[in-house]
Amino acid sequence: MKLKKQQLKSWKIYAILDESFFLDRRELLKKFHSLIESPIDVLQFRSKNLTNFSIYRLAEKMACFSRKKKIPFIINDRPEIALSVGAAGVHLGKSDVSIRIARKILGAGAIIGKTIRGYRDLIPFENELDYAAVGPVFCTPLKPGLKPIPCGRLRFLVKNTRIPLVAIGGINLSNVRKIVENGIGAVAFVRYGVTQKNTCERIKNLKKCILSATENKGVL
Repeated sequence: MKLKKQQLKSWKIYAILDESFFLDRRELLKKFHSLIESPIDVLQFRSKNLTNFSIYRLAEKMACFSRKKKIPFIINDRPEIALSVGAAGVHLGKSDVSIRIARKILGAGAIIGKTIRGYRDLIPFENELDYAAVGPVFCTPLKPGLKPIPCGRLRFLVKNTRIPLVAIGGINLSNVRKIVENGIGAVAFVRYGVTQKNTCERIKNLKKCILSATENKGVL
């Protein structure tokens, strides 16, 4: 458990591979390999459209390669598939399976995260979670109905939360320093580094910027 906590605190780049961005599975797997060859710290696979069997077949391949690269592999929403392919854990949204059920399926050693908007969302679950993704922190076309979370709320979360936080939503090279300046040292992306061809270079630049801003700010 102590090793898991240390690992989570060391995260800087959390990549989310969303199946809906790709025309076919060949392109999806090609991008997956580009991501695990880049300096990411954790990778989540997300699919809202494929059947459970199709997700399982893809996740099985991804989990195998991720283990070889020693990159934690997270599956969105489906703890039973995460267990069957040997994934590191699962990420849950508001309408997904409960944290308690996911923990029962995956066990104490699994990584379980959840998306939140503020401290009220976290209060009932903080002792059950390993990390929380907070966002969107900037405007994003993926969440058109949600306003960006104010900086004051981010700082309040940082001050009052015991688990690691990962900022998500519209993050890129031009605005990532603002996230670090508000106390969050890890960021997640869906589009950045996934929808562009030069995946590795873009992620290297993002991580370099985070590390530089972290050093200046003193964020652990």
